[in-house]
Amino acid sequence: MKKYLITSLICLILLSAYTLAGIGKQEEVARLMAKADSLASIWDHSGAVEVYLEILKIDPNNYRACWKAGDEYTEVADRLPDKEKEKKELYFDKARKLCERAIEINPDGWEGHFRLAVALGRLALFRGGKEKIKLSKMIKAEADTALILNPNADLVYHVLGRWHQNLANLSGMVKFFAKVFFGGVPPGTNEEAVKMFKKAIEINPNHIEHYLELARTYKFMKRWDLMKEPLEKLLSLPDVEEDDPKFKQEAKEMLKKLNY
Repeated sequence: MKKYLITSLICLILLSAYTLAGIGKQEEVARLMAKADSLASIWDHSGAVEVYLEILKIDPNNYRACWKAGDEYTEVADRLPDKEKEKKELYFDKARKLCERAIEINPDGWEGHFRLAVALGRLALFRGGKEKIKLSKMIKAEADTALILNPNADLVYHVLGRWHQNLANLSGMVKFFAKVFFGGVPPGTNEEAVKMFKKAIEINPNHIEHYLELARTYKFMKRWDLMKEPLEKLLSLPDVEEDDPKFKQEAKEMLKKLNY
């Protein structure tokens, strides 16, 4: 009887220790997540990446830390100078791998699919010919999946708008060689791009870049008469995102050219 009581007591102590360790782990992850999110909110992308990766060392299956680390790697790479091509490509590839891991952890999370589409889009800039076309198909598939999982994600519509815009405005020579050597490019139209950007605006009317890309699409279409409204609208909006001042400056320059 005494032996049984001692064994039970040991088991209880061990169980309590494991429980406390689990609680301690959760508290540490929550603390780090708050820190990483705070760094991301002030656009300290490098700092945010480090903390999200720290979370993944403690909790390798943390879906949120995984896709957020991928997103922040994309932001870091975007801001590197063009002369650091190898480093930019390396970071975009890290973002891709993290987003793929996020999807493995949670296939039903729209953020993982969306952020993977963005990372693949950046990687496509460094790839040529056949791989670029393959990546464009993957981008569309991931964005479509994200949209099924979250039909109200304005940023997904934005990515789909960019996808159509980019493919619609490839040069005739590029399309010709793509058709001859790679079987053609996925179909993309400016008209569909306009629909996507308008839907993004409908969902989130305060996101400046939606209006800028809509105006850019009208420019590709040579619909100068339609460019003014979205450009003036974005200039009336408050800055929210890191690149909003840059987008507003571009909009001002586009309006100046329209008024000549």
